[in-house]
Amino acid sequence: MSRPQPNPDVSICMVSLNCWNVLRDCLETLTKTPATYCMEVICVDNASSDGTPDLLAKHYPHVKVIRNTQNVGFTIATNQAIRASCGRHILWLNTDILVRPDTLPMLSQFLDEHPAAGIVGPQVLNLDGSFQPQCRRGIPTPWASLCYLLKLDWLFPQSPAFNQYLQSHLPIDRSARVDALSGCCLMAKREVWDQIGPLDESIFGFGEDIDWCVRAKNHGFEVWYHPAAVLVHLKGQGGVHSRPYHKAYGIQQCMWQFYRDHLSQRDPAIVRQMMWLAIKAYYGLNVAKIWTTIQLRGLRRWIGIPGDDRPRSGRAVLDAESNLMQGAKVLGLKQGAEDDQQGDVVRRAA
Repeated sequence: MSRPQPNPDVSICMVSLNCWNVLRDCLETLTKTPATYCMEVICVDNASSDGTPDLLAKHYPHVKVIRNTQNVGFTIATNQAIRASCGRHILWLNTDILVRPDTLPMLSQFLDEHPAAGIVGPQVLNLDGSFQPQCRRGIPTPWASLCYLLKLDWLFPQSPAFNQYLQSHLPIDRSARVDALSGCCLMAKREVWDQIGPLDESIFGFGEDIDWCVRAKNHGFEVWYHPAAVLVHLKGQGGVHSRPYHKAYGIQQCMWQFYRDHLSQRDPAIVRQMMWLAIKAYYGLNVAKIWTTIQLRGLRRWIGIPGDDRPRSGRAVLDAESNLMQGAKVLGLKQGAEDDQQGDVVRRAA
């Protein structure tokens, strides 16, 4: 990874919250990016208690760290990072991401070669190599949301009418204009930020990616899915997932806010009321699911069903090493990965 220059190709904007075990692996994969591609990395820490800011300063001194004294949420923190950046392209990047060496250069090249494009996102894979369909999305209209919740898109995967949200009818391996991308990795030209403004800070941390993409499209910028650029998203391993009830509340809040701000004006009152009720019902089901999972986990421990009894800190380190190795295989980087892992273990012991 090249040292930051006065005008880097991209400013990588990250938000951390008690996620050092995945953040360091993300940064390790970024170091494999060609030195000719100039990056600056800015990480805003939302008052982590796991020592993330100090560990960043020790192991990755080129990363600019902004320390918040409280958890201000993803949107405010991302805006902080972007305001402190100077790259010609801006990248939102989750901390639980593993990238290929060519991923970010390919996204920048796509923006350079497509003047009308304002935002581009990569093909996102799970750790097992399967496709994450949320990396390219349509507008979550009432019909699109209903098809998604009732799994009609799964029953009719090739039908555009039933796949308006996850766009499953589109080929995975072909670039396409879409309505929105996943905020786990979203690259934009700086003029998009200059023209449409920052992320909506009334959204704490979910749905801001769809909102920003829709605002960009309304200003005439194209939003593109570019599958030649590939990365792995360790979904569910970032800091916010340690507070499942808070996450569930944030999701239902953003669902209603997006509908209210972008879609409700076109619908009659009865549809608006039905949408409100549906979102509240979805929230209730999520809370029930979380509660059941927690209770079953406690019951399993109480009756002595064997489980993973390793200390949490040790388990986190081992899981992170496994993630890095598996991610390297999925991204086609198996060659030399074993040597890299040995170096990682030494760094983690420091």
